[in-house]
Parts: sequence; C-alpha cells; structure tokens
Amino acid sequence: MTLKYSETFYSAQGEGQYVGIPSLWMRFFLCNLQCNGFGQKEPTNPETYELPYETIDITNIDNVFDLPVFDKGCDSSYTWSKRYKHLITDKTVEEAVDELTALLPHGNFIHPATQQATHMVFTGGEPMLKNTQPGMISVIEEFKRRKNQPKNITVETNGTRPITDEFAEYIQREYSNWADGREWYWSLSPKLWSTAGEKNSKAIKPEVIGRYAEVSNKGQLKFVVNGTEESWQEVEEHTKAFRDAGCNFPVWIMGVGGTFEGLVQTEATIADEAIQRGYNYTSRVHVHIYGNAIGK
Repeated sequence: MTLKYSETFYSAQGEGQYVGIPSLWMRFFLCNLQCNGFGQKEPTNPETYELPYETIDITNIDNVFDLPVFDKGCDSSYTWSKRYKHLITDKTVEEAVDELTALLPHGNFIHPATQQATHMVFTGGEPMLKNTQPGMISVIEEFKRRKNQPKNITVETNGTRPITDEFAEYIQREYSNWADGREWYWSLSPKLWSTAGEKNSKAIKPEVIGRYAEVSNKGQLKFVVNGTEESWQEVEEHTKAFRDAGCNFPVWIMGVGGTFEGLVQTEATIADEAIQRGYNYTSRVHVHIYGNAIGK
C-alpha cells in the first residue's frame, strides 16, 4: 500500500480539549468539501468569493512549506485542490512511518524524560474518505509492529463520510476498554452554511456522526462561527440533531480566521458569546504562535 498525503509534522495541538498536547500529524490529501466561504464577506454567495488558492502563482513552488496561509477560503486548500497535486507525498507505509518516527523526540510516542504521551493526529483534507480509512489502519499497525503503537489517536474530520465496518471493528478492537489508557478521539468539525458556504445537505450528517460516537464515545464537536445570528442558530440546530443521533460530545466554538490578523478581529466577541450560550471556546493557538504556518 502507498499513502498520499500533503505533510507530516510535530507540533502542539492548537484547538479544542487537547490544546497544548504534543502531537504528531499526518495530513492526508483530498477532501469531499471545499469550504470556500471561510473568510469571505458574503460566505453564502459564491459570486463574491475571492479565492487566492486558485490565483496564486505556483510555478516555482515544489514544497507545501513554501506556500502562504490563505486568508480566504479553506486555509488548507492545498490538501485537496488538484492544482497542488504535484506537491503530494506518495510513499509506502514503511517509508511514511520512517518519516513520522523521525519527527518524534527520541523516536517514541512516550517521551523518556517526562513520560508525556504524544498524540497521533490524522487530519486532511478529509481522513475519513473511504479509500483513506485503510491508510490509518496501516500506519498504526506499522507502528505496532515496531513496538511503538500510539495510545492516543485523534481523527480530525468534517463528519460527513461513513465509517466502514472494517474500520469500526479495528477501532473497537484496538482502542476500546484497554487498561493502558488507549483512546480513539473524534475531533468533529461540521461546516456551517453561514460560515463555510457548504450546504447542509452535503455538510451536516447526523447519522454519520452518531455512528462515529457508537464506535468510540470520546470526542468533541467543533464549530467555526463568524458571529452572525445565523451562525449561532446553525450551531444550536445542528447540535440538537447530533444529540438526537446519539452524539453527546462537548461543543467547542472557534472564530473564523486562517491568519492571525483575521482571527483577532472577531475572536473576543465570539468567545464572550460562546460562553454566554453555554459552549466551550477554543482559540486557534497555532495561529497565535506561528501565524498558522504550514507544518505547525
């Protein structure tokens, strides 16, 4: 098996419940959504969109780390747009795990000095695409073969792609009810029509998310809002739908902003509103520290 991915890196988790935790990232290529409405003046009107990922000159760019962070549209559009296909890494599982291992301090998920566990994070793109799910299994199994299986797995997903029976059985076998503290954590980020410009029929799948929660009851719901009343109403409506489908994960709110300048314009107002409404608020810490630089 070969794996198609955009980047691997080692960094602190920047969002949600596990913010600050050392994390090893693998960002798969391709996504079923585009989220071109992020950062736009009129997120639900495609005729007004500015999409720098479509217009930037990439003639001399041969590495994802040389790309800027896009302030309009999806800030990781390089992970799914076919325009950036030439930047994909295509390696065998063994080669990919070699690359990942080299990023770990001392080559191990458990730091020998502090016993701090590094979390393994699969993101994208969209890691729950049907053809990508076996790739996650293969990476974990290769680490296991090397006696370095990660105990903590996070999958960052938009929550729209059904989990296969094979993948569900694997997760329950390898990450449920283990005395050594293994955890499979769903970081679910449903995309709002009023913020991302993705229609609910494509982006909101309560039955899919409900099934995820059946497979592992550890996770979070993470919504990006722009502070409009429409975005808050969507959060309430979709959260109820997910609850009705059996997903009772805590809700975290984030403000829109792929860059530091964009994020800080509205963050304080959205944070105050979130906690008044009874939600958790999470900043995008990596944006504050690194400016959301690729590979961070």
